[in-house]
Amino acid sequence: MQRFFWWVCLALAAPQLLMAAVPGTQETLPDAPIPVADAANSMPRMQAQAPAASGGVVVYAPMYARTIFPGEVAPRLTVKGKFIYSFRQMVEPVNLVPTVFSAGESQLRNTDPKYGTDTGAFEQRIGAALIREDSDRLFTNAVLPSLLHEDPRYYRLGVGSTTARTEYALEQVFVGRTDSGKSIPNYAGFLGRAMAAGLTLAYYPDTSQGGGVVLRTLAASLGGLAAFNVMREFVPKEIFSHLTIFGHSSSAEAAQQTD
Repeated sequence: MQRFFWWVCLALAAPQLLMAAVPGTQETLPDAPIPVADAANSMPRMQAQAPAASGGVVVYAPMYARTIFPGEVAPRLTVKGKFIYSFRQMVEPVNLVPTVFSAGESQLRNTDPKYGTDTGAFEQRIGAALIREDSDRLFTNAVLPSLLHEDPRYYRLGVGSTTARTEYALEQVFVGRTDSGKSIPNYAGFLGRAMAAGLTLAYYPDTSQGGGVVLRTLAASLGGLAAFNVMREFVPKEIFSHLTIFGHSSSAEAAQQTD
């Protein structure tokens, strides 16, 4: 139990320590091209910068938005920005919903991590789920995107049939993008989740140690990402502003942050 407590502390402290070690830089927009959705392709393509709204007003996405909507200019995330982006997700209360669901499902079926079925076991499962999910967010949204120069955000297609948009959302589990908007395999997303799954060997009980547990954890993580992508593709934009404890910057404020 003492070892588990220290892993919880390490997981919660890691983002602050890593952000403190990264020198601060100013957020900047890409030099010329900006990403926009293209219904004819599975990934948003690049086009020359142009006003994103009528009247010549450029609409900027909030600086740390997890979903970029069609017609929005996405402020470029620096290394420091990616760590802030990751940490904000760790402290969002709405993210406790999948944590509690995962722990509850494991408690009812007594699946991995096998802590038992009493009240104390459920609390341990909550702690393990928090470590697993936060390490997942740290690796996939900050550490690896910074090292590999990838953009961890989801770019909504927003047009086309329901089937086409669903296929696009599912493809994004395996398709990523560079900071400049180039389509690439989702190295950061896949490798980051594999690292988080492998880390469970350090804090899961002895009865839940082994390669099989790691592979099942990775599969569950990828499945959760697929479901989340579909949600981000179809949930109305207005709802997103109510799912965060952080205020969204206006277009003008976002523009000032990128100057």
